[in-house]
Amino acid sequence: MCFSAALLTLVAACGSGSSNPEPAASSGTAAGTTAPQQPSALPAAPSAADRGALIRQESYSGGGGLTEYRGRRIVYRSTAGYRPGAATGEFGTQVSGVVLIPNGIPPAGGWPIVAYGHGTTGTAPNCGPSGYANLLGGAGTVASLLKEGWAVAVPDYQGLGTLVPNAQPHPYLEPRTAAFNMIDAVRAARHTFADIGATWAAIGSSQGGQAAWASAEYAGDYGSGLRFVGATGSAPAADISPVVRGAATVYTTTQKMFLPVIFDGLKAQYPQLNEADYFRGEIAANQATLTSCGPGYLQSRIGAALSFQPGDAAMTNAAGDVVRPMLQARALPQRRAAGPLYFAYGDQDQIVNAEWTTAAIGRACRLGDVIDSEIVPGKGHTDVGRSGQEIDWLRGRFAGRPAPNTCPAGS
Repeated sequence: MCFSAALLTLVAACGSGSSNPEPAASSGTAAGTTAPQQPSALPAAPSAADRGALIRQESYSGGGGLTEYRGRRIVYRSTAGYRPGAATGEFGTQVSGVVLIPNGIPPAGGWPIVAYGHGTTGTAPNCGPSGYANLLGGAGTVASLLKEGWAVAVPDYQGLGTLVPNAQPHPYLEPRTAAFNMIDAVRAARHTFADIGATWAAIGSSQGGQAAWASAEYAGDYGSGLRFVGATGSAPAADISPVVRGAATVYTTTQKMFLPVIFDGLKAQYPQLNEADYFRGEIAANQATLTSCGPGYLQSRIGAALSFQPGDAAMTNAAGDVVRPMLQARALPQRRAAGPLYFAYGDQDQIVNAEWTTAAIGRACRLGDVIDSEIVPGKGHTDVGRSGQEIDWLRGRFAGRPAPNTCPAGS
């Protein structure tokens, strides 16, 4: 029973499971691409003036409630917040995504805009939501934002999306990169549609909740020239470092399914990592299935999970000691946020345990953040059920009302 429930949770976590193939690139403004580069030859990070600059744009036909809205599929300049093989650094990167605008006449100052951070899809290039009519399950949420009169920017994140050939790999849950990709998606949206204003917010779930939170932390300096009003996230993957405890680690089935994604993301920055120290057997044999998308990918992942054997995810204490600091370095908070935050998460989450999120929020409160947070009883990772509250919270921020704060006094 628990195993079946975990698999159903994964199906919900990864979207609706569209079998639509990635559409071929077409009718865009051509962009120059380069061969894969060694770390020493990585391009410089874009200047402040070039962040979000459009490289390519083409038509986009959305589904799942998006058909009535105008949209464009884009590629834009952004910054990777790390350097391969190093603990710190940055370089220039290209990111694809989708921008959509509401119907009607924009308000004075242009449409407010929301950067939508998608949840975990995978680490392969075909896992970019912009290549799918239903945005890999995100179309419903994006449509609800558009109905509010908000433009929406949906970044694929670095390494996801086939419009960027020879892209640098996806650094899953690297917070600076996620933040920069989100913020630059807002800038790119304003280059795409002239009637989008400078006022923006962020929203996301799971990996997208982490991206929204990270973008709030860097909205003040990296996001200069824009007016940030707040970020909201459902079940944010703020700190997953407790998942690695060496030989004492006990994973849920869904956590086992995400191990190849986690380590793919780490290897983008730490290529010396050896996955065999952390998973083997049927998890290793199905690594490509567990990290890629495309037709029928959810069913393939479930089939792979049914083959997992005890010990496939075992590790030594020494191996845990190597990777735990890497995950801790990616944990949120990294710094005080530039605006208020709202988070909701379930107390039965089998992927990102509720106590991990509670601890991260506590650290952010002690930094001085304004946070409205809620632990939802009986809910897991994907059924938190607070989307209406998130949208209402965003309405308040765009209207300029003071944000609620549930952080303990004096924290």
